[in-house]
Amino acid sequence: MNKETIKKIYILFIAAFMFLATVFYYLVGDQLRFKSSSNNVEIMDADSVTSEIIKGVEVKQSFVSNIDRIDTIAIVFTKFYREGKGTLSVDISDGDSLIYSENFNIKEVPEQHRLFLNIKNPIEAKGKTLTMTISSDAKKDEGVAVMLRRSGAPEGSMLIMGDRGLRGTLCFSVSGLDYISVNTYYWYGVIVLALLLALLLYRSYKKYSKGEVDYIASAILAVSQYAFLIKQLVSRDFKSKYKRSMLGVFWSFLNPLLTMIVQFLVFSTFFKADTQNYPVYLLSGVICFGFFKETTDMCLISISSNANLINKVYIPKYIFPFAKTISSTINLGMSLIPLLLVCIIMSIGFHRSTLLMFYFLACLIVFSLGFGMLLATLMVFFRDIQFLWSVVVQIWQYATPIFYPASIVPEKYQFILKLNPLYHFIGNLRKCLIDGVSPEPISYVYCFVFALGMFMFGSYVFKKSQDKFTLFL
Repeated sequence: MNKETIKKIYILFIAAFMFLATVFYYLVGDQLRFKSSSNNVEIMDADSVTSEIIKGVEVKQSFVSNIDRIDTIAIVFTKFYREGKGTLSVDISDGDSLIYSENFNIKEVPEQHRLFLNIKNPIEAKGKTLTMTISSDAKKDEGVAVMLRRSGAPEGSMLIMGDRGLRGTLCFSVSGLDYISVNTYYWYGVIVLALLLALLLYRSYKKYSKGEVDYIASAILAVSQYAFLIKQLVSRDFKSKYKRSMLGVFWSFLNPLLTMIVQFLVFSTFFKADTQNYPVYLLSGVICFGFFKETTDMCLISISSNANLINKVYIPKYIFPFAKTISSTINLGMSLIPLLLVCIIMSIGFHRSTLLMFYFLACLIVFSLGFGMLLATLMVFFRDIQFLWSVVVQIWQYATPIFYPASIVPEKYQFILKLNPLYHFIGNLRKCLIDGVSPEPISYVYCFVFALGMFMFGSYVFKKSQDKFTLFL
């Protein structure tokens, strides 16, 4: 491969980076500008009610908002189990300025359930004291009352009914979004990263042009030179995996489905009620962890099982775990088909944010390759690692929220979950797939750091040890 070809490949790398950064910006959308506020006002359990709100009677609740953009306000009413008649009005004001107003038919007000205000344009309210005024034109015994909490009122709240103050707070909730600065600096960051990438590739190109050893250029040359061998290794994996199998490659579709069905039957009684779209939740976890386990299991023996070939001819040794990862990635791609079908059956809508799941799949693939290279190295020197790994991967499976929701883990142990890279890969993928929204920007950074860090560490250990492989094979 000549210098011009390497140069064109490097230019293609930079162009691909800019293209993916642009697509990513479009797919993520408002998640680069806003995040769910940590200052939401949570609804409190009721222990009393206000007097009946009828014509001429108002209830006012003042509260300090620490949310940048309020998009949801909910209030809990009671009609004393009567039908009710008339119109209920809810006004939100900032001092003397009315900033939101909405009317409801009292007949349609739910009994002791949240009544949500239909706020289409978020209320900019950071640091403001807002007053919520509730009134109606109902006659006596036809109106509503608001559920009340006598103790534990939020700081800065004040409740007035008619011309007198009341001790306590209405049972209401306020939630919204806070601004984040990622959107402002996104393109600056992209340009800086593109320049760093260009500088790295330029340095690599200059070293290659001078005939010096460069690992980036060497990796590209090796993949190009040994493309036929990689293809044969991948083909051999498929042939050996499905040899004498009646269903053949169909097992790539069937296996995750059967695993999901078994776990669904076992665990759905405990976790289905707590988990939205539990079959999709479960299957996505089964597929992702199944890929990780298959990749690491295959990479583990990728060097030791090819000892005869490695000892006879020179082949870049990282070709073997790389080929195993490609085989597993193809299986992963086929496993996504039943996942798609289950999503359709469960009537899960697909949004542009759904495509972001492939970012987390890519991070999972890179992480698995790096971990697989580390295991392949250890396996050459310590053959007991294959038995130890079978135990470790089983523990890892139960330590990852695959069939159970992460919320069941006590708060004081949540930090352990967050140290688990698969928790981030799978959890963020589910957010894109099931919720149809992008995770917060920091989630992308966490997954990128986990993936790249593991890949660099695994590659470093593999590279430093590969010259000794022939002595132990």
